[in-house]
Amino acid sequence: MIIIKKGYSAGTYINKKEKKTSNLPICPTCKKCKNKALCENRKNKKTMSNCNKCKKCTDKENCDKFYISIEHRALLTIGKDIETGKNIRKPFLGNSVDDALDKMFQYKLEMKKSGVSTELRKTEKTIAIIAQEIEDSKFRMGKTKANAYNTNMATLERIKKHKFANIPIKKVTKEQIENFLEKERVKSNSVIKKDYRMLKYVYEYASHQLYIANNFFEGINRIEKPKSIKEDKDIVALTLTEQKKLEDYLEMHPCKYKNIILLCLYTGIRIGELLALNYKEDIDLDNKIIFINKTLTKDKKKNIIIGPTKTKNGKRTIQINELIEPILNDSLSKVIKNSNNVLFCQENGQLYADNTVNSAFKRICKNAGITKAVNTHMLRHTFATRCIEAGVGTAVLQKLMGHADIATTINTYGDIYPYYQKEETKKFVELIKNNK
Repeated sequence: MIIIKKGYSAGTYINKKEKKTSNLPICPTCKKCKNKALCENRKNKKTMSNCNKCKKCTDKENCDKFYISIEHRALLTIGKDIETGKNIRKPFLGNSVDDALDKMFQYKLEMKKSGVSTELRKTEKTIAIIAQEIEDSKFRMGKTKANAYNTNMATLERIKKHKFANIPIKKVTKEQIENFLEKERVKSNSVIKKDYRMLKYVYEYASHQLYIANNFFEGINRIEKPKSIKEDKDIVALTLTEQKKLEDYLEMHPCKYKNIILLCLYTGIRIGELLALNYKEDIDLDNKIIFINKTLTKDKKKNIIIGPTKTKNGKRTIQINELIEPILNDSLSKVIKNSNNVLFCQENGQLYADNTVNSAFKRICKNAGITKAVNTHMLRHTFATRCIEAGVGTAVLQKLMGHADIATTINTYGDIYPYYQKEETKKFVELIKNNK
């Protein structure tokens, strides 16, 4: 059913997207078709759309040439392209034609109430320009910290290398963005997530500002975030044997990084949080508490500064136990006076860069006979792993690690728990067997 009225149209449409490869046999519809010349014996996929049988076919299970989806859509005419004179239409997708129409009329009503014109605004702004404006605004308003701003700028630089990001956004096609995201699959899921999130935000903003009629990132047929073809890196921690090698080496070969490494190992504190620790304000030896409320970060010019913790839940307290108390006392006795009053700093009083400690840690592990690839964040994972081995529950571990959500703890370390649960269950089995 197709509805056509002045200013809008609505109907149910068949969408077909070409499959690059398929293991399916020739589809039943094509097999029965006698007009092979029209589609050049199925070699020309563009002319296949001219075949009435193929055009109307909705057999998505057996089609070996296309991905088929059914779309209920309403199209609202919201203006004219100044250059071509063609009507500009904004699509509304729904679970049915009536649902799509409801969304369209609701949009018109909201625009009328707000006094905003439903006609598109003329703009030559590109994805790159809009993204830059968004990130600068978020930084000015304090919604984004300097470190996050720098990360987002790196994402933008990656996107700007592609042609579609530097032409007017209204001229960018859905296919261009899909092709870009498809090629990004060779990168990690974290990189893909950043790229997808930035593009999605740009299109939401552009749609709200009436720069574009069609937001490719909303509706039934929206662009979805692809998955990386690379495997996610497993959480890597030092084994008990490797940890003993590290501890023994540091005991036999003390260096200026010894206490930094051991405190990370015995507390699970992030390296940036430790290097921002204020020895006057954050360490309470009388009550045996360390206050974690700051971390090393970078400003907009990428200078190292002290800023708030990574998340709100990153602010936490750590109990000073018999393992870390002597390390703290030793560190306090060797403090280099500095303007930031941090417990650990360079000999000139400047803040450490966490990558400086990371490089030193790699050298120390190599000298200690630890052959696996290492980094200082591994010390945090090692602490968490030892906690799990000791029987610490997820809720407690969440607080110790400063995770904002217990789901983060489970997603990060959940695969470690089953093994130790299995080992603990063996104790129950042995008890029953022995009693028998």
